[in-house]
Amino acid sequence: MLKKLTINFSIVAGLLTACAQPTSPTPPPANQPQAAKPVAATEPKGDLRIGTGLNLPASMMVTVGQTGYNMVAYGAGEMLMRLSPQLKLEPWLAETVTPTDASTWQVKLRKGVLFHDGNEMKAQDVADSFKRSWENLAGATTFISKDTKVSVSDDYTLLFSTPKPQGNFPFALANWNFVVAKPAVNEISIMTGMYRPVKLEKDQEFTLEHFAKHWQGGGMLKRVIVKKIPDANARVLALQSGDLDMLTNVAPDIAAGLPADIEQRSIGGTRMHYVILNHTKAPFNDKKVREAVSAVVDRAALLKATLNGQGVAAVNLYPPSTGIEQVPAQRTDVEAAKKLLDEAGWSLNNGAREKEGKKLAFTIHSYPGRPELTQMAVAMQSQLKSVGIEVKVDEVKDITAQIKDGDFQASMFSIGIQADPQYAPGVTLVKGGSFNYGGYANANIETLFEQLKGEGDLAKRQSIAKQIQEVVKSDTPNLYLAIPPLITTYKKGKVTGYIQHPDDLYIIHKELGVN
Repeated sequence: MLKKLTINFSIVAGLLTACAQPTSPTPPPANQPQAAKPVAATEPKGDLRIGTGLNLPASMMVTVGQTGYNMVAYGAGEMLMRLSPQLKLEPWLAETVTPTDASTWQVKLRKGVLFHDGNEMKAQDVADSFKRSWENLAGATTFISKDTKVSVSDDYTLLFSTPKPQGNFPFALANWNFVVAKPAVNEISIMTGMYRPVKLEKDQEFTLEHFAKHWQGGGMLKRVIVKKIPDANARVLALQSGDLDMLTNVAPDIAAGLPADIEQRSIGGTRMHYVILNHTKAPFNDKKVREAVSAVVDRAALLKATLNGQGVAAVNLYPPSTGIEQVPAQRTDVEAAKKLLDEAGWSLNNGAREKEGKKLAFTIHSYPGRPELTQMAVAMQSQLKSVGIEVKVDEVKDITAQIKDGDFQASMFSIGIQADPQYAPGVTLVKGGSFNYGGYANANIETLFEQLKGEGDLAKRQSIAKQIQEVVKSDTPNLYLAIPPLITTYKKGKVTGYIQHPDDLYIIHKELGVN
């Protein structure tokens, strides 16, 4: 049994993204030793000023909300495992991850990893960090059960014993809910990344400083300063004037208008633009209404209207760039939509759908951080009006604050999807998922998700992922719209060594510097 598990994990680690990278050699699996090499400290130089329209972390404590995501993105937080720019699973703070039986995994840690307080990371620190994640982050329990027993064998070795076999356990260790951190001091988590968070001005600015004792020698920068500028045009003007050095997640239409002295890097990303539907409120507690709205939306037209024709029209919850086999689920069929609305009792009267004296109408929230989302909402407003559905588009400053308590009908949203088939349903469809703001619940999804967690064989995991997509096809939990290109822009000659990662969880890396 042990031999089979080891072979299957090698397949998962090395071949999951073979569809996206067919000519890439398979790297060593994560259960092979990856000896840490001493790295000389880097002499930092200059500040990198990044402009974003998205929410800054709500806190500098990784046990609060989605703070862990931001800490990884900006170079402060690290997990036991990570995904390479080729979307290959590889060790990070772990040196090796090895199954000892169907439900037990041995994790050996890198030696010489220091926390931001200067103390070495030991196995007990990691065990305690996982315990805090389970206690504070609902998303953590989605990926690794809080009933998992963690025992410390020695200073650099842990055993994780899961309640059930978990074939994708190494992938789960790459989840941002499991940033390794010590308890916060002065409301700042003590992590291990190459940059140390020092200041957060709510909704304005986030500052991190070079950590010279980082186990890889530290980054190239003295400071990373992330500034929130909600208006996309204002962000571009700040880049052109030299007030900013870099913009992330730039919309294609904005990128097309930039001058020649601005470098552009574009890659097929793993991000999904979609609409969260609230299943606890009308009208989306009615399956036929959900199906009808999805069938009216012309996704190809959305690409032309909002992404300069770039990107890929979504057909299901997995972006094709993840290498996960697709099951086409959502397509445009206006006549079918009209029939569904008729069947649901929404009659067409003077151009409006009505039932029992009420019009079929809903509000869709959006936010300025990703301007193309509001543009998509407006385009859908026009499309849905053609079949008698009235839509109000409401752009709000903080989308998470707007929808986190379930007080909404529909909301534009965007998340990065990992190459592991478990990630997308785990954060958006499963009960307690980090981004399941619409209260979606489906017994078949829950069952298939548990099967997926326990399966280590690649072919079987793909099969389960296809079954999950079939449920999405029949139930329309959300409206999947587009996979946008991932575009980063920066001043030519100012920013150096930038390596673009298709998953925008990973923005800051060791080679990134400034002149």
